[in-house]
Amino acid sequence: MSGLRFQIRQRIAPSAPRRADIACFVGFAARRGSGPLPAALRDWLTVAGWLDAPTARPGAEDLRDVPVPVDSWEDFQQLFLWERRGNDPRVGSYLGAAVRSFFAQGGARCYVVAVAEAPPHDAPMATRQALLEQLLPGYPGVLSPSPVDPASWRGIGHLCGLPDVAMLCVPDLAELLGVENLPPPLAPPPSTPPPEVFVDCVPTPPSPPADEAVAALAAPRCDAAGYGQWARILGALTDWLARFRREVQVLAAVPLPTVGIDNPLALAETANLDSRFLQLVYPWVRGDDPAPLPAGLESPEGLLAGVLARSILARGAFRSAAGAGLRGVQALEPALGEAQQAVLVRRVSLLGATPTGLRLLGDITTSSDPTHHPAPVVRLLGVLLREARRLGETAVFETSGERLWGRLRNRLESLLLALYGAGALRGASPAEAFQVRCDRSTMSQNDIDNGRVVARVVFAPALPIEQITVVLSLASDGAVSLLDPGREAA
Repeated sequence: MSGLRFQIRQRIAPSAPRRADIACFVGFAARRGSGPLPAALRDWLTVAGWLDAPTARPGAEDLRDVPVPVDSWEDFQQLFLWERRGNDPRVGSYLGAAVRSFFAQGGARCYVVAVAEAPPHDAPMATRQALLEQLLPGYPGVLSPSPVDPASWRGIGHLCGLPDVAMLCVPDLAELLGVENLPPPLAPPPSTPPPEVFVDCVPTPPSPPADEAVAALAAPRCDAAGYGQWARILGALTDWLARFRREVQVLAAVPLPTVGIDNPLALAETANLDSRFLQLVYPWVRGDDPAPLPAGLESPEGLLAGVLARSILARGAFRSAAGAGLRGVQALEPALGEAQQAVLVRRVSLLGATPTGLRLLGDITTSSDPTHHPAPVVRLLGVLLREARRLGETAVFETSGERLWGRLRNRLESLLLALYGAGALRGASPAEAFQVRCDRSTMSQNDIDNGRVVARVVFAPALPIEQITVVLSLASDGAVSLLDPGREAA
């Protein structure tokens, strides 16, 4: 039949809470175009309650401050205008560059929360500071998103409704905290002066190409005050995760320093950066195809998320990604000396040069606890917590008793047995690798009377750590929390 066309309606993949490779990017970018949303995305937003429900958000049609599932860089480009800001065609958004790097490094799925259009690159400090609250609702006070109130799910609060997210990135943070009026990078002086010649007078010089113009802009840099605020923000963010989303890690780039600062972390020590929920990455990167960003430099948390996702998909969440190669990276900025690397390597997942190319040199959190310092151990804990959360959701309407305890114990043992078979746990037998208890020995009579189920899990990860004890509390409303491992039933 002439003119007949068939259009395949792509379906958005359902949530996959057992995955540990999915990232969420929260930042600034505008929607591309104003036509109707793709049918599959509209269906997803409707089911999630953002388009047609009491929780519907006015800006959802413009993809403003709603979570958008993205499965490829092409999908992101079709939805978001990231390569320019407003009427300035020179400068793109750090959010878009981070998502591009995530997929270039091997990431397979992420969520994007674009809270607003990116501000001008030369926006004054007051304007940039005011935008922080859109990323971190409640800032500069206690972060306010609540898991039981979808109306509060703005910015990072959308994690409350995304159970499959394992990594959080806020790539615009360094720009918002950078100092004002930085001089542009200086070009090296020519080796010999050019000869004097007569030239025709012209009214105005031609504008440089866009890539040259953006390369002449200064990348955002932090001074001592900026590093202090950056550390306080990360402290508030990790505190919020510890209360509500313990299976998620923040991946954050250490901001570039102003001249004269050799150890940026020394300026952030007044705040608490000691957390298993935080993984720092440094230095910044310039790609083979540089992003349209000032000086062509990109904040590297999106790159780290992609490298981790690639490693997790290929080898499992419990294996270190240290040593993984960096795809499409031309250079690192700044070039760190041995003394600087020796200081930072204990707290930061460094990127660096090796005889075989640029690679991820470390895969660590900022925790000083040896148990939680290796990032693969924290990701393994996240897998266990996500499964416990799923179990809690299925047990909301069940009576706490032997039958429920046995079922939960069997489900946890099945997960740990699968992890043992994959090589995540150490031991000559499953009995040596892990133990699960969920009975009257792990619960007090008060726990039972109030519908609270407590499971005690002990496991030995394959990494050189003796063992980890986790005490999971499943409340009557399905919420899952961690208790002190030393807690004993009354």
